[in-house]
Amino acid sequence: MIKTLKIFFTQKVFSLLIIIYIILLVIATFIEKKFSTETAQALIYYSKWFEFFMLILIINFIGNIIKYKFFNKKKFPIFLFHISFIFIFLGGVISRYFGYNGTLSLREGEKSNNLISNKKYFNINLSDNNNCLKSNIYYILSNFNKNYKKNFVYKNNLIFQIENYMKNVKEIFLVDKFGRKYINIITYFKGKPNNNFIKDGTIKNIGGLYFSFNKHVKGIINFWEKGNKIYIQAPIDIFNNKKKETVVINHNLISQIILTSFYRIRNLNFFIDKSPLFGNIYYIPINNYYNYSNYPSSLRAKIFKNKKIKKFNFLIKKNFNLIKTNLNLGGKILSLRYGQKILNFPFSVKLNKFILDKYPGSYQPSSFKSQLQIIDKDKIINYNIYMNNILDYKGFRFFQSGYNSDEKGTILYVSHDFIGYFISYMGYIFLIIGMIFTFFCKETRFYKLKSKLNRDILI
Repeated sequence: MIKTLKIFFTQKVFSLLIIIYIILLVIATFIEKKFSTETAQALIYYSKWFEFFMLILIINFIGNIIKYKFFNKKKFPIFLFHISFIFIFLGGVISRYFGYNGTLSLREGEKSNNLISNKKYFNINLSDNNNCLKSNIYYILSNFNKNYKKNFVYKNNLIFQIENYMKNVKEIFLVDKFGRKYINIITYFKGKPNNNFIKDGTIKNIGGLYFSFNKHVKGIINFWEKGNKIYIQAPIDIFNNKKKETVVINHNLISQIILTSFYRIRNLNFFIDKSPLFGNIYYIPINNYYNYSNYPSSLRAKIFKNKKIKKFNFLIKKNFNLIKTNLNLGGKILSLRYGQKILNFPFSVKLNKFILDKYPGSYQPSSFKSQLQIIDKDKIINYNIYMNNILDYKGFRFFQSGYNSDEKGTILYVSHDFIGYFISYMGYIFLIIGMIFTFFCKETRFYKLKSKLNRDILI
């Protein structure tokens, strides 16, 4: 055992571990470029085995420091070189488990004290009069990380399990007389028609508006059938383009839908060309690896409770919006969603003005900055954020990340990890100092090689 430890705490093993670590980072970068950031995080960056490998590195560093007595005066530069890696890795561990980051979007004149997290979570809610189950579970969904299973103690046991995850899927509808009833609302986007099937008794978000079919809900756009006819009622005015004239259907007024006739609600144009259909929705993969901005992902999961199984599918948009699915589970409504969650910080940030400068005679941006105002109780601080000029306040760091296309809003990247950043930066400082002094310390290999080279030249 002692002999094995002596072999482990050697410079050769140390060098080998560093080489393996660099190779792993190169592989992770390739995976991120080839597949996605989530895949690289699931397979390497956030995996338990990678954390274990980093722990081995730290133990090896400490063992080498003790074995070779790098903490004495003569070998102090080498000590700094080793201790720097320990600081860097510890800073990364603290950042992972205690820090968080996200995105803050602001329009001119708007203020906010919350941001959207970069990490994604499963949010599960199940409640009745006496009990309540609420759970936020951090999980990275990818093609190589889709076998999640979680047990909850809720009136005996409740088990949530992922069956399949498909990236970049397209929704198709197949007619089946034994299937469920659907209505198809055809919308137009950039001159192309899009099918939007709504199942009987459900609600669907289409173009930012909520539509229902045979499920009357106050405050949204309701469709229902009666006597082989389809009717509509909306809380806002509807415009019907009929024979080169526009007919206004006032809000909350019930009106019969004319098939193939165009309707407009706000900026959404749509029509219904057929009576309700019987069939089923299926999701087929377009390409299961590369990123396509126009296609969502599909998640198939199931819930076990009291020997009963409830299976379901739902879509996750490319920007990982919170897609909510309500399920009837033994008379109780279970709410499930996946995506970012809202994080709060203890003060408000207001965007006074966003300024975008362009190169003369072109539309190419040369620089942009955000004129911000920190509002912390009775304290107001004005600050400008631009490239390489960040805002540090109470452990929160604000970076200029992007802006809105109309140049009236800004997008800020926010991180809260003062201790992790501080320890990591200290590690990098020690690394630079150690590498500089390594060239001048007589006990280092660099100095011995330089001396030997000088002797060979003199000979």
